[in-house]
Amino acid sequence: MTSGQTTTRRVEGEAGYLSPYPYLDKLQEKMEERLARRVPVKGRFCGFCYGRLRDADAVCGFCGSKLDAAGTVDEIPQPVLRLYKRKQQTEARWVYGLGFVGLIIASVLFILMAIWGPDIPAKIGVAFLLLIGGGYVLAQLFGTWIGGEIGYRRGARRRDAEWAAYMTERGTGSTPMRA
Repeated sequence: MTSGQTTTRRVEGEAGYLSPYPYLDKLQEKMEERLARRVPVKGRFCGFCYGRLRDADAVCGFCGSKLDAAGTVDEIPQPVLRLYKRKQQTEARWVYGLGFVGLIIASVLFILMAIWGPDIPAKIGVAFLLLIGGGYVLAQLFGTWIGGEIGYRRGARRRDAEWAAYMTERGTGSTPMRA
């Protein structure tokens, strides 16, 4: 017999997805800045995760690798930048795609209201309010909330799988080098 208590499921990670490589989430914004050419191409980067380092750093602030074990590089490899770009593009496709679904639904409601709505003098005005207000709300609901979550999860899973393949290809373990 139950006491009427409900159990709540605790959602872990961003959008319900917990990455096996948490440093990739920390680096996503930094890599997007690099992809947008807002930061210099050359620099000092961690040899394990490719996070940008300061000259005085002995440990990577992103993955925690000791730099004497992981080494440093002066540029981020193109395959690594591409996997971050694909995550960004996947998320954007879901957000914009489902945002347009919301706008299409609002447009259909506008047409239905204009053609078959109640015969009131301000019928077209009400239909336009439905189009503008409903379009905004539905685009936010479908695009930002639903599309954002789906896009994040799919993009992050793909990025993580590509990172694991990249790590295997270059012959390093999947965990940071902590000596």
